[in-house]
Amino acid sequence: MSPSVPIPTDNIYKFCCLFGLALIVSSIFAFIAAYSSALDQKVKYAERIIFLEAKEQRSKVEEETLVLTRKLVEVTEKNNSAANSAVGIVLSVGLFLSGFGALLWYTKIQPRDDKLAELQIAKLQAEIAKLNAPASPSSPPCA
Repeated sequence: MSPSVPIPTDNIYKFCCLFGLALIVSSIFAFIAAYSSALDQKVKYAERIIFLEAKEQRSKVEEETLVLTRKLVEVTEKNNSAANSAVGIVLSVGLFLSGFGALLWYTKIQPRDDKLAELQIAKLQAEIAKLNAPASPSSPPCA
């Protein structure tokens, strides 16, 4: 199966820049997913804690469930913090790659491509001028 969007592999800097952008977008989606998941879990645990704390008389099992649920909230917060750290690292790598690739692409590759385009335009203009020039009488007719 071929990809619907061609990957620009004509130079390494362009590829580096676009791969960095892909990492940036992926890290944003990963942050949103991790945040939403942690929030859902914390809400679920908070509901359980509120229900258990509302009781005046709690059994031993309910008291242990309350302690365990509070511990689960702490674990969820630590997991979310670790996920945010990982997302931050990926985002940093993406920003670096994208900036590095774009800078080198702009300073090394683009001037060369611009000069090539200018030379091609000049060549085409010279060919057009040659075709539009009136035929000189000293030149032999084309057979």
